[in-house]
Amino acid sequence: MSYGINSILYASDLTPRSPAVFHHAVGLAARFNARLHAITISLPATSLPYMDFSAGQPASGHLGDEALLRQRIQTFAEANPDMPVAEVLASVQAIKGDPSRCILDAAKNVLADMIVMGSRRHSALGELLLGSVAHKVMMGTDVPVVLVPIYR
Repeated sequence: MSYGINSILYASDLTPRSPAVFHHAVGLAARFNARLHAITISLPATSLPYMDFSAGQPASGHLGDEALLRQRIQTFAEANPDMPVAEVLASVQAIKGDPSRCILDAAKNVLADMIVMGSRRHSALGELLLGSVAHKVMMGTDVPVVLVPIYR
């Protein structure tokens, strides 16, 4: 039986720690010679406004999020010329909806063999009351999920 990772989904929340997560996603894609699909999620307009609490600013909106993700990927590629971003990156997309559901749906759509995303530190009570996108993704998929800590 052969084993391979051909497609990796990278889910970004566009916070300042996102480049550290992207670094792992690109590295894994290069190591496995896999295609990397980058997504970011924004909540529907009917939801409470999504706040990037690390920056204290509302997210830029659905269409703006894709442009911002593309810009951050370009900035990362320029700052890390040794990383094969252009060679592994297959798609960039902004999706509107429930973050965990959108990540799981996107993983199915790109036939992801792995999901790479950041994870914030939650207390046990916070996890119980709020849940976490990372936890919901891990419980809802049958592919490996690589969690990169982004709580600094």
